[in-house]
Amino acid sequence: MAATTGLVIIKKFTYRGDNTEQWSNRYWFQGAPPGPSSAWEGLFEQLVAVERACYTAGTSVIGGYGYDDNSDGAHAIWSIDLESTSETLPGTLVVAAGNQMAGDQAGMIEWQTQRKNSRGKWVYLRKYFHGGGTNPTDPDRIGPETQAAYDVLVQKLRDGSWSSGRIIRSQKQDETFNWASSSPFVTTRTLKRRGKRP
Repeated sequence: MAATTGLVIIKKFTYRGDNTEQWSNRYWFQGAPPGPSSAWEGLFEQLVAVERACYTAGTSVIGGYGYDDNSDGAHAIWSIDLESTSETLPGTLVVAAGNQMAGDQAGMIEWQTQRKNSRGKWVYLRKYFHGGGTNPTDPDRIGPETQAAYDVLVQKLRDGSWSSGRIIRSQKQDETFNWASSSPFVTTRTLKRRGKRP
């Protein structure tokens, strides 16, 4: 077990007619994990505040998990259920009518680490987001408002300015980065039903 901080943000949106579909992002950050539950909740709220700018009000944050162990199969030590208290948090991104992404569409942000794999290829950290907007003149590209939100998030997670200096990392180790950016293109991310999170 290595002391680190992992956070999962769970979102809900309408996907292929199902308004209960969930998707999530898991983040690992440098630094010791928070102590009491209130500290976990505070850190979660800080992360949600910057992430929810990347999706519209059609997507809502409904809960999350916290991890203090980066071992494979480790169990969460903290969780929050915002649906049970009717305190879900809708996305704050504003997209022009008709330019909303379809359920299978997503945008991507990425960080190129200073590591290469055994084949000499750069290792990347990547996160995908549903609920954004497409470009009104080219539906294969991310809309300008969405791209701007992605660009803010990718840099905040790189420099730690979203919190008290917590920088994104991979699950197994701290990272340094060559660059961080958002992709200008819409990608396809088909969702599948998943088992219960630990």
